[in-house]
Amino acid sequence: MRRVALTLVFLTLTLAPAEAGGPTAAPRPRAETPAAGDRTTLVRRHHRAPVVLILMENHSYSQIIGNTSAPYMNGFAHRGELFTNMNAISHPSLPNYLALTSGSTLGCTSDKCPTNSFRSKNIFFQLRKHHRRWRAWEESMPSKCLRTNAGPYAVRHNPPPYYTDLVPRDCRRHDVPYPRRLPARIPGFTFITPNTCHDIHSCPVAVGDTWLQKHVPPLLRRGAIVVITFDEGEGDNHIYCAVRGPGAGRGVRRIRRYTHYSVLAGIERHFGLPRLHHAATARPIRL
Repeated sequence: MRRVALTLVFLTLTLAPAEAGGPTAAPRPRAETPAAGDRTTLVRRHHRAPVVLILMENHSYSQIIGNTSAPYMNGFAHRGELFTNMNAISHPSLPNYLALTSGSTLGCTSDKCPTNSFRSKNIFFQLRKHHRRWRAWEESMPSKCLRTNAGPYAVRHNPPPYYTDLVPRDCRRHDVPYPRRLPARIPGFTFITPNTCHDIHSCPVAVGDTWLQKHVPPLLRRGAIVVITFDEGEGDNHIYCAVRGPGAGRGVRRIRRYTHYSVLAGIERHFGLPRLHHAATARPIRL
């Protein structure tokens, strides 16, 4: 009888609810669910989020941060991670676009280096080799993989046509005009070049800021990690670079020195790819 009584007491204590302030079982984590009507916002933890890299033009860090003409870029940095010591590699534009995508300027020192002339591995080649989807979305490009300037489209801001390992068929398939309607599913890696007005090469900062305010939020809603940076700045090439999306901190300021090679290294690390050229020794940005 005593054994039965002790058993009943044990069961009673085990099944009774915990008292206020007493120990309780840890609650089960709730599965993350997307906002109503937008199922594409959910990014499963075991899948790598897509990465979108947007290149703006010819403005230094001090011309963007604190500039009242750039409220979206400042807000984007405030709500994400801002790299306060990001630096471009060279002048003018094209060598920096090559550095961001191959880890080297490849000996190019001007904007007049010919297309289809660089036999070098690059992020696009890497992604294709490892069976990962990529796109380059080029605003105002009249046709796929166009190798000449056309109106506000500048081929020097569009790196895929410069690489010989991207055969014409691959370039035409993946290097395309900016889509009129954003796809429901973002490719693994997307390189976005606004036209020469919207990237603030030839138009005021406010114009490019408004363009970003329109085009970036839909990318974030689809679960992408968005990186916004500049090809070059003035003088010492200190430029703006900020990141938002899954895994990015909020209000984080990273003060160590980074370069375009760091951006490439971060993208390669995110996708589990070997690092190319100078990206192999660069401090990668965290994505």
